[in-house]
Amino acid sequence: MRFSFAIATGLLAACSTAFAAPQPKGEGFIGKTVIPANHSNDTKEYIITFMRNETIPKGVEEYLEMMQLKGQDVVKFQSTNNYTKVWVFEMCDDHAKAFQNLTEVAYVEEKAMIESFATQKSGAPWGLQRISNEAGASGSPQGQDFTYSFTNETLGAGVDIYVIDTGVRTSHAVFTGRATEGFTATGSFVDGDGHGTHVAGTAGGAKFGVAQGANIIEVKVLGDDGSGSSTDTIAGMDWVISNHEKRKTQPGFVGSIMSMSWGLKGTANSVDEVIAGASQAGIHISVAAGNDGADACGSTPAHLGGANSDVVTVGSVNINNQVSTFSNIGKCVDIYAPGEQILSAWSTGDTIINFLSGTSMACPHTTGVMAVLLSQDVAGLGQNPAALKAKLLKTAREGKITGRTGGSANLLLSNGVDGGVAKRLVKNYVVPDHSGSPAARAAAAMANDITIDGRFQLHSRDAQLRF
Repeated sequence: MRFSFAIATGLLAACSTAFAAPQPKGEGFIGKTVIPANHSNDTKEYIITFMRNETIPKGVEEYLEMMQLKGQDVVKFQSTNNYTKVWVFEMCDDHAKAFQNLTEVAYVEEKAMIESFATQKSGAPWGLQRISNEAGASGSPQGQDFTYSFTNETLGAGVDIYVIDTGVRTSHAVFTGRATEGFTATGSFVDGDGHGTHVAGTAGGAKFGVAQGANIIEVKVLGDDGSGSSTDTIAGMDWVISNHEKRKTQPGFVGSIMSMSWGLKGTANSVDEVIAGASQAGIHISVAAGNDGADACGSTPAHLGGANSDVVTVGSVNINNQVSTFSNIGKCVDIYAPGEQILSAWSTGDTIINFLSGTSMACPHTTGVMAVLLSQDVAGLGQNPAALKAKLLKTAREGKITGRTGGSANLLLSNGVDGGVAKRLVKNYVVPDHSGSPAARAAAAMANDITIDGRFQLHSRDAQLRF
């Protein structure tokens, strides 16, 4: 997933109301800013982000009256958590400028839209062996006998993983009853795209996932066409913060992680502020670096990674530990993880699985390891994002990556286990060899419609490239 900037426009009668005179200077007032009597009738959804950790001097109705904004449709969203205060108003450019002049307002930004993109690649699963074996999983990713090694059977039990994405098929077999519907911005919890279900399966699905004991919580902010908006994403993250505040008082709570495999083609201060508020609330955050083969420091939320942040930004490597040609790189990338030809859950059925490639696939590998590490040291890491990030980077394998990194650290994701010295969880899920003629490959595919433990049906043997 990635954002591109586009604007939803409309008309609002409130924006045709002329201001009789500017308000006097004072707390919460516009000061010398004057709204022109002939200002535009065209409106957009604007995100108003207030200064963090400061009290908003007025209620929403007082601001509407002060700005002479009236009508039921002006207010689109108000945040509910105690760490970030964000409102979304539909208004014209002149009203937006007036809000930006208020001392209590940090940012005023137009709503940004999200778009998905894909090309075609082929491949096979291998990531679980890579993160749990010093020797890795070298060679062709096809036809391997992969093994996931671990030392603690709880595998992230009690950790809440919030998958902020296109939705999650919570009934899928890989989630073994651990996945629940949390929030939807679209009115439906159905994952009609598949991206979110795949991400969730890698983060915490049985057999194909890393943290196989964690709770998976669906936060659907993207539609079934893989698109959405920054305002919906902010609403989803706001819900996560509020739910985290409730959950941390309940028995058995371990910690919260937001896994976000999407990004903007640029930066958005409003989105950044909500992410910062989530981190301040004690929520751990893993984000994809992006698939443009460029500097990850150029886009939200990937640019929030790096040495001076608690956010973990994840780049992609292939089975040979080479930085993926599509992966964003640079000093904002904290760590690299398996991201090519990854097999995970798919949304078209409860036993359907599929291959995808992208930093979207690397991110949930990291989310899963974060959950496992967190569950092993709740007292030290539970609500301390800085400490968990430090532990994650210390556990990583250093100097194993080849290829262009753009100045990022040479760190490869690891769960701290070295191969066959621990218990074996996953063995012998084999993908048919794609060598030979197209006819031979087609015959093999038809003969092996159900190939994984006799339970899971493969949706496709080609791996789409996703953010």
